[in-house]
Amino acid sequence: MGFPGKAGPQGQRGPPGVGLPQTLSENLTARLTELEVKIETLLLPVSCAMTSDVGYQMMRSREMKYCDGGWEVFQRRFNGREDFQRNWSDYKRGFGNKSQEFWLGLDTLHQMTYRRGCKLRIDMWDFDEDHAFAEYSAFSIEDENDMYRLHVGGYSGTAGDGMTYHDARPFSTPDRDNDAHASQCTTNVYGLSGGWWFNACYHSKLNSLWGRSQQGDHHNIVWYRWGGGSRALKATTMKIKCD
Repeated sequence: MGFPGKAGPQGQRGPPGVGLPQTLSENLTARLTELEVKIETLLLPVSCAMTSDVGYQMMRSREMKYCDGGWEVFQRRFNGREDFQRNWSDYKRGFGNKSQEFWLGLDTLHQMTYRRGCKLRIDMWDFDEDHAFAEYSAFSIEDENDMYRLHVGGYSGTAGDGMTYHDARPFSTPDRDNDAHASQCTTNVYGLSGGWWFNACYHSKLNSLWGRSQQGDHHNIVWYRWGGGSRALKATTMKIKCD
């Protein structure tokens, strides 16, 4: 075989290629963006039970929740900046900021817990940063027609049982006295105690005035089975995990 010959002359340039119309290109970009958003949404947890993270998080439903290691927090206190001395309507619908101190709301809590097999966990810290917890294997509340009556049982933990005494009690607020005391537990007996499932009056009151009261025992956020009425609590979280 001999050496290759010289290359021939360059041929004529072919016609220009046909690109995507602008509208089709824009539609394709929009669809790809929509698909990316859907994929990102599918990667979000359905509930706090699907994540071990702690903090304010977006759910697949685009609802924001405060999660704590698989539990959903419905009450959080740690600095006293949110006013918990509220009336019935506020406790019903909820108040505060989920990234700070807050109460989720009794209506929402009823919808989350009613006939769903929920557990309750309460973590608490005093002003010396000592920690204790209480867990309950059964927790739910009724609707407003039954005054958000509490059902709780199956205690375990390190704090002592501060909730069973309140089992089957309706919720009380400063403007709705549903407790079993001759006076009013939310305002008259042990100072301003916020809303709670008071009996006559309490073994716990976690929505009371924040801080170390100068008025003596019981005028604080208290879990009576952990240090009595003289141990003021600095921080609490109340949270649930449901089937």
